[in-house]
Amino acid sequence: MPTAREVFQQHKVQEYEPLLRGVTGTYLFEIEGVGYWFLSVRDGAIRIEEVQHHADCTISCNEPDFIDIIEGRRSLITAAMQGRVKIRGDIPLAQKFHGLVSAMIESKRQEAA
Repeated sequence: MPTAREVFQQHKVQEYEPLLRGVTGTYLFEIEGVGYWFLSVRDGAIRIEEVQHHADCTISCNEPDFIDIIEGRRSLITAAMQGRVKIRGDIPLAQKFHGLVSAMIESKRQEAA
């Protein structure tokens, strides 16, 4: 199982995500006991920094829950309703992230089939 740091490092080199075309905003991922990652999205162009900044949407959780969400074992929205994840700020932006994760997981499943 990857760590949160490995997940962000893997995506740090990616400068564009077609699934985020039309999305503009900033996210701060606050992974308890691990660190902060600031993600800026501008019409699909992404930039990730390991730094704490003010963001439009802040998503806070522990590392196992973050990995479960990224790998599709847990829904971001369900985890937030269960109190496992805290979402502050722009909720529609969080929903777009949830949609991105779902689309990426579906894409990986199709590639594996």
